[in-house]
Amino acid sequence: MAQNEDKTLTPGTTNRLAIFCFYDKDGHAGDYVSVFLRALMPHVRRLVIVSNGDLDDATRHMFKSFTPHVIERENKGLDTAAYKQVLLQVGWDQLEQFDEVICCNDTCYGPVYPFSEVFDEMNTRPVDFWGMTAYAGNTMTNDEVLPLHLQAYWHVYRRSLVSSDAFHEYWESMKPSNDYAFNTRQHEIPFTQHFADLGFTWDAYVDWRKYEGYTPYSLLDMPMETVRDSRCPFIKRKIFAIPPIVGLEHTAVQTVKQVYDFVFEHTDYDTDLIWQDLLRGHNVSDLRQIMHLEYILPSHTLNPSRPQQGKPAPHRVRSAFIYHIFFLDLLDDTLHYFANIPEETDAYITTNPDKVDQIREALKEHGITRPVTFIPVENRGRDVSALFVASRDVVLSGKYDVIGFAHDKKSTQNTAELGRQGTEALAFGQKLMENTLGSREYAENVLTLFSDNERLGQVCPPPPYHAVYFPVTKPLDWGPNYDATINLLHRMNINVPISSFANTVSAIGSCYWFRVDALRPLFDLALDYTDFLPEGEMGPDGTISHAIERANGYVAQSQGYYPAWVMTDEYARIEASTLNTLLDNFVGSLPPSLRGITPYKTLQKQSPAHRYVYEGAEVATRGVNWVWQHSVDKLPARISQPLGRGRAKVDIGLRRLAHAMLNRLRAFRQR
Repeated sequence: MAQNEDKTLTPGTTNRLAIFCFYDKDGHAGDYVSVFLRALMPHVRRLVIVSNGDLDDATRHMFKSFTPHVIERENKGLDTAAYKQVLLQVGWDQLEQFDEVICCNDTCYGPVYPFSEVFDEMNTRPVDFWGMTAYAGNTMTNDEVLPLHLQAYWHVYRRSLVSSDAFHEYWESMKPSNDYAFNTRQHEIPFTQHFADLGFTWDAYVDWRKYEGYTPYSLLDMPMETVRDSRCPFIKRKIFAIPPIVGLEHTAVQTVKQVYDFVFEHTDYDTDLIWQDLLRGHNVSDLRQIMHLEYILPSHTLNPSRPQQGKPAPHRVRSAFIYHIFFLDLLDDTLHYFANIPEETDAYITTNPDKVDQIREALKEHGITRPVTFIPVENRGRDVSALFVASRDVVLSGKYDVIGFAHDKKSTQNTAELGRQGTEALAFGQKLMENTLGSREYAENVLTLFSDNERLGQVCPPPPYHAVYFPVTKPLDWGPNYDATINLLHRMNINVPISSFANTVSAIGSCYWFRVDALRPLFDLALDYTDFLPEGEMGPDGTISHAIERANGYVAQSQGYYPAWVMTDEYARIEASTLNTLLDNFVGSLPPSLRGITPYKTLQKQSPAHRYVYEGAEVATRGVNWVWQHSVDKLPARISQPLGRGRAKVDIGLRRLAHAMLNRLRAFRQR
């Protein structure tokens, strides 16, 4: 027995029982779990794994490689019930043979530092029980007082506590609930004070007093400081699931990226384990917000490579760029950007055969002498078929890791139909091209970005929100394309978290750089020109082209990669100031009674009627699209074509109606 009379433990003891509680709705454990267990095993004599739910075969096999003691139970009573079941099954006599009993779970990534640091330190502390971190206690906004307590994701009980009648009675009388909040208030919150009142001593590895005056929950609100300054070995998984609007209550939403970057740059923990877990269970729109997947790259200088701590410098990706040219009257602008393709990148042009000679001549006139391969296209499917049909063999040739794609853009006819200026479409085209091929240095920085980030699958400019594009992309960028996108994903057997109430993080405008492996399923579909509508029947929305445009971010996710937005440093200045101006004006339009002391409180002050208006507009849009698909789309082309062009106008009209109704509601509330 290693517990001394003063309650400390003999250095180096491994006489511990660890109870590891696991839950996943699909019964699957990511690799981060096996890394956690592998690091824990040298410090325990026995491991019991208890799963709240059935396991898949791969996870069951992985767990049994660590221990024969694997329990699969019905998910009743959450972690508290799982711990109780194991404690009572093992029995108090057996439990008292261990110096410590650990109750831990799968809610953390780590350890980012060796467990030996934790156990060596805690062995010296004369306590009956301890935890990794403690909630410092505070008074909630509803006047509920939360006392100081150890957080239950990592509880360690020493023999002096485990052998006590009070400990036996506590667990034997425990009645766990399926309600998380109830369980927390029945077990985690009162546990520490309950046993302290009985004369038992406790401590936390991380000194909560260090963060006093900042936050009662440092691992949530100050995770980077907790890991960096207190050498906490864990990052809580829940911080990657907190909506940024909620995070703005107490932080500037910088905390998740801060701790991720610190672990990436200063520890040996493989952050790819985090990405693997996030990409399996999160909507990519949420990931973009939480992980700030907006890259800003220099236009006139080259970024150095940034490999992860402990890993060799990455290999430079092999690259190609495919440029689709249709409008010969735009050749001067097109070749201005074409000239920015890096020398290391193979260049391709897709175009109609009768335009090749004129484009060749223009290349010479612009002093572009690099080798260029021309790929002939049919005039059906526009830029989307140029990539996914005409260029398919190039993409799948095995010669390239990353491919860029762009096309000339002339959408003035769309804005003219809505009675708008052509400058609105011109600005969209400039936003696409400046943030795809803004300069030679910028394009090379994009390639460095892919080399450094093995999980990066696609980068594209952020969607437009100026002028007539505002109701098309804000608050959502689906338009009438959600159902078509879902159907396309199902054709590829892709099932990822997706919602019509979350943005797509896809390449709106179809100018982007992508990793070939990330979008491979789209190319494996082997689409043909006949999959696309003839040129005369192509509408502004609702086609397979628009479904592909919105699907590519989810396709990347299905292959284990994330999509992101990318901008030049110069364009980011415009974006930042414009968004701040928009925020000022939107908040300024609210009467004082509808403004809260924080962004989240301001949203909460908006009446339920406001939310119902937005949701009603979305339901109405979906209904119109369903009617169109089952009636208008089935009519002969000479009838459906002119009607189909009105679909986007209806969608925009419904959104404008929603805004008008909101204004009336606000005016009514001010009376």
